[in-house]
Amino acid sequence: MISLEIDFIFFFASLFFFYHCIQSVYHSEKKNLLLIYWFSLSLFTVLIILGLVRWGISIPGWETKSIFRILTLGNLVMFFTYTALEDRIFTFGKAIGFFFFFVLYVFFSSFFFWTNLFQSILHADDQSLILPFTIGIGAFVWSREMFWTNPNSLESKLEGETSPQLTFLFLPSFLFILSPFTTDYGFVEILSSAVVLGISSFVGFSLISQLQKKAIPKEAELGMWVGCISFSSVLGVDLFVSLPISFFVGMLGRGLYSYLESLHWSESGKRGVVSFFYPSVMGIFLPFLIREPKEWSHAPYVMLGVQVLYFLSFYLVSSLVFGILLLFKPKSD
Repeated sequence: MISLEIDFIFFFASLFFFYHCIQSVYHSEKKNLLLIYWFSLSLFTVLIILGLVRWGISIPGWETKSIFRILTLGNLVMFFTYTALEDRIFTFGKAIGFFFFFVLYVFFSSFFFWTNLFQSILHADDQSLILPFTIGIGAFVWSREMFWTNPNSLESKLEGETSPQLTFLFLPSFLFILSPFTTDYGFVEILSSAVVLGISSFVGFSLISQLQKKAIPKEAELGMWVGCISFSSVLGVDLFVSLPISFFVGMLGRGLYSYLESLHWSESGKRGVVSFFYPSVMGIFLPFLIREPKEWSHAPYVMLGVQVLYFLSFYLVSSLVFGILLLFKPKSD
């Protein structure tokens, strides 16, 4: 089993998710509000999980006695929660905003159960179990861009970014704490391969920027996300095969960003689609390109149906939840 020390290292690394979210908020009042939301839910999570353990109840994905691992998973889920709406969460009053943050947090936390159900019944091909979260965020980002305009956008500040933010580059690898491989020290090798694939994707992503002679905000982060999330469903594949594909996946991601830019999407919308929705789609279909047919869980056509069902289930449910949130959106927005 992974030791307590390893759990602590992952917890320390997960704090950069928190740092990343806090750094994206420019107003001190909103930043303090996010701090309250984040720490309140952290305490709530620890109390609930420890309470359920005391009563002999286990929740899929949260079966652990390590507080560090509970906090790590909590930070990861809260990062997904904040990323789904970003600064739009502050368009509500403080009490209502916390309620929606709480609802989204519980919603994403429930994915541990649903991914376990899909893996045990349908046997979808998702080695890291991260795709449901990124599919859900992709659905939220796509929907909010279509139906939730935000006149108080911080795009001008994002476009004015002068210094690259490199602190987040290594963090995509820590998303894989959800993977069942974390019970084996061979997991370290999988982490290293995830980082290498992310770097390959980043090189392809940046190459297109160089050809277009136009740098974009958070380019290094986006390039890493594309590679890591796309290949999260095929962990352990031969790097000789996956590295060239990762390079081209990064190039396509940059091309998608340029296309969305031509459609005048918001900065947060472009980042969300390229770093979550696009690699989720790639992750669903990459097993057909990289894994040997003998390693598939089903016959080819059945496998295709299972993978598409896996994607649509989380996408449609997430879209439904976003639609419910729209019912409470302030009309002044």
